[in-house]
Amino acid sequence: MTRKPPAKRGNGEGTTRQLPSGNWRWEVMVEGRRHGGTAPSKTLARQAAARLIADATRGGVVDPSAETLGEYLTRWLEGKQASRAVRTHQIQSDHLERHILPVIGKERLQKLSPAHMRRLFDSLNKAGLGASSQRQVHQMLISALGEALRLELVTRNVAEVVKPTPARGKEKTALASFTAEEAARFAAAAAADRWGAPFLFALSTGMRRGEVVGLRWQDVDLDAAQAHVREIVTTPKTTGSRRTVYLSPDTVTLLRRVLASQAEQRAALVGSVRGHAKGYERKRQWADSGRVFVNSYGGTLLPGNLKRDMGRICGAAGVRELPIHGLRHTYASLALRGGVPVEVVSKQLGHASPAFTLTQYRTVFTSEREKWALNLSQLVGAD
Repeated sequence: MTRKPPAKRGNGEGTTRQLPSGNWRWEVMVEGRRHGGTAPSKTLARQAAARLIADATRGGVVDPSAETLGEYLTRWLEGKQASRAVRTHQIQSDHLERHILPVIGKERLQKLSPAHMRRLFDSLNKAGLGASSQRQVHQMLISALGEALRLELVTRNVAEVVKPTPARGKEKTALASFTAEEAARFAAAAAADRWGAPFLFALSTGMRRGEVVGLRWQDVDLDAAQAHVREIVTTPKTTGSRRTVYLSPDTVTLLRRVLASQAEQRAALVGSVRGHAKGYERKRQWADSGRVFVNSYGGTLLPGNLKRDMGRICGAAGVRELPIHGLRHTYASLALRGGVPVEVVSKQLGHASPAFTLTQYRTVFTSEREKWALNLSQLVGAD
């Protein structure tokens, strides 16, 4: 394709030209500095230039040569917030505030070098940040600087050049999931607890905390033993997160009990107080949120408020206190140990691939390792 010469425009309107890729490059001078970008069409390029000129008139233009990494990452995170899970945004914001800004946040975006990345990752090691958290920081920078590269704010993605080198740690002694014996004790304690149903359901299905509290009755088919994950309290992490979860007979029975209990709660909170001489109306009526698991008034359970209930149930069961996400790990590990194909478990969990399920969710229990400590004669197939 022949590159078209810059289109002539009026004074102060900038220039546009077509690139070999077919996109259009626009440039405009603002207060003695050249600004530019690309757009898929000539019309969109001119509109982008016009917006920048308008922003300059209002004093809202950021000089790309002077923008710092901290300023860019803050702006990038704000732009991504609507499309990210709430927890993911919180984690990335925390990494930015605690680890990135204090070390290299004041460096100019366009002057960023691999040496700056190495300085950052060395500081993460000194701070004792684990390998998983360091990978999160690295991936965040790769994504953010990758977008800066596509927007032609930088000439290369330095985060792809340097990788974190977390210190080697000892073998973990604490399991990320319950053993089969611990899970049985936890399930018994949850069944006896007033607020134990969501935890039993999470343990039985492997669903995320936000998926459990976001589940609605309209998305549950008890006769078909299916729960459709369509709406959760936080933004779904991947496309696979919106899925059909297949329920065991025990889990269907649990949901029928929950449904009957809700009907009793609803009846008790509708209308005036029973037996009151003056027909006193309740100040707080049943909310009828349509959720499967609700608070005392039918409203949505907040994921962050479940930690206290989890701790109480673990205490009653006499087991280690795991984070609620540990129930998801427990489901995966026990299902895989029981012989359920990894592809099935991965689909049930809503993972992007079975490989991720195995590497991130499969706990190999001590009892399994002891069982498979084979004699040499067994390994070589001797009689």
